Amino acid sequence: MHPIPILFYGDNPRLATGLARIGRDLATLVSGLPQFRVGYMGRGSMASSKLPFAQYPFHEWEEWGESKLEFTWRDFAGDDHGIIFTITDPSRLHWFANPNGIEGPLGDFLRSGKFERWGYFPVDSVSIGERLTRESCQTLQHYDRILAYTQFGAEVLSKSVGGHVEWIPHGMNLDVFTPRDFTQARAKLGVRLDDLVVGCVMTNQARKDWGLAFAIIARLTAGIPNVKFWAHVDTTLRHWDLRALVDDFRLDPQNVIITETGAFNDSELSYAYSACNLTILPSLGEGFGYPIVESLACGVPCIHGRYGGGVELIPCDEWLVSPVIDRLDTPYNCLRPVFDPGDWVETIERALQSPNKAPDFCRNSVAHLDWHALWPSMWKKWFESGVVI
Repeated sequence: MHPIPILFYGDNPRLATGLARIGRDLATLVSGLPQFRVGYMGRGSMASSKLPFAQYPFHEWEEWGESKLEFTWRDFAGDDHGIIFTITDPSRLHWFANPNGIEGPLGDFLRSGKFERWGYFPVDSVSIGERLTRESCQTLQHYDRILAYTQFGAEVLSKSVGGHVEWIPHGMNLDVFTPRDFTQARAKLGVRLDDLVVGCVMTNQARKDWGLAFAIIARLTAGIPNVKFWAHVDTTLRHWDLRALVDDFRLDPQNVIITETGAFNDSELSYAYSACNLTILPSLGEGFGYPIVESLACGVPCIHGRYGGGVELIPCDEWLVSPVIDRLDTPYNCLRPVFDPGDWVETIERALQSPNKAPDFCRNSVAHLDWHALWPSMWKKWFESGVVI
């Protein structure tokens, strides 16, 4: 059988974003299937010789790659019929899914029928009516296969398209993210054995509420003297200025450990997680939540808001914080939760005072996400079921 060209589209697989990680893992795994020939059109960064598939990077200033897509496909697939598999938000893909009004070679290509549209969609919020906003719904209507990350995402997408949508979680390497020796982990992070260490791993964007994170730590330190806060971020200055947050909340800089992406490989990151008593993820919505499952895989509880797909990953209801109200955000009318920092502090204190959940409890709660099990049981079957196109 002639291999079917499948072109992944999303964040460049060399980047440190969650979308890049998902795309990189899936493209690598699909490269091992004889039914497919894999390419990757990635936004940002450069190509890497270490990845087992053809790569077509494009710059951020080229928007979403509209000017490059037709050339990329023809270089990668030639005249073959195939698949373009998008791993990004549907709000970025209206031009791709519904090219009415697009003229020239791009419009002709998008209407050519040369490829099917498959999408793995991150859904971190809902709009009015518990679905996505109108343009995103229209985008989804033009896809041939739609897949969600979580049950939450599947329910939102199902209401958005008026039909059933499947969901499959993405996986992780439990051989790397695993509980590490506590004493070694504390030494590597530079904290004492008797410190109370709270970790937070988030990117620096509006949806990741670093302001709330620092408000939580400021209130926590008011009652507990030996709190150390480990904040791991892609960059300290973008939407938030983390150094300014340390100063604004009058935190002792010696008690705040800020590390950036690139400071650790995944193995070293697992030591940092293992040094924590618990972690928090005070984001305003997660399509999935890698920091949740990484923390749990390392045997460390994670406190999360009661909103979005991340809720499904938290194994204890008492580790969830309920919002006090919702608000509308962005041109896509996303409902976002509003939290009281005091509720997070109370949840943290209860988690610390209650009988400790053994590391095995945390780790077992994410065992089903190990790629060794998840790939053959779910993902491989999903890709193979779509080869007749």
